[in-house]
Amino acid sequence: MKTSPTKPLNPYPKVRGKSRHSRYINILSKIAIAVEPVAQARIAAAIVYKNEIVSIGVNQRKTHPFQAKYSKNEDSIFLHAETDAIKNALKHISLDELSSSVLYICRVKIENGKFVFGLSKPCCGCMRAISNFGINKVYYSLDEKGYTILWV
Repeated sequence: MKTSPTKPLNPYPKVRGKSRHSRYINILSKIAIAVEPVAQARIAAAIVYKNEIVSIGVNQRKTHPFQAKYSKNEDSIFLHAETDAIKNALKHISLDELSSSVLYICRVKIENGKFVFGLSKPCCGCMRAISNFGINKVYYSLDEKGYTILWV
């Protein structure tokens, strides 16, 4: 009796669709899976300028003066993916280019032994950074599947 090989399970959650927004969220889901969780959160963010990823940020157990400036409270001292992506983008593009960029954020979590999307809406501190740098389009993942846009 011949047995057919079983197809390996894809551990990555995937947004269906072929839009560039889906593509960026799917890329970020793979990055988020690879990072060490901080407070049980695996989050990755990207700054996209003219349809090109110019920087990636991830949540980290690392403090930074940039995060301190935009923390939501005095206990929120670790780098958030959003502020990390903005900080990294400033090394590659101008402030004008940053204000014309789009921010993408993806969170993944484990449910029933597999990775699924989680809600990655920016906190109030990250929203302050997003607003201060003039980024007015933010795409973020929703619980279980898909994403939405936030106009700032």
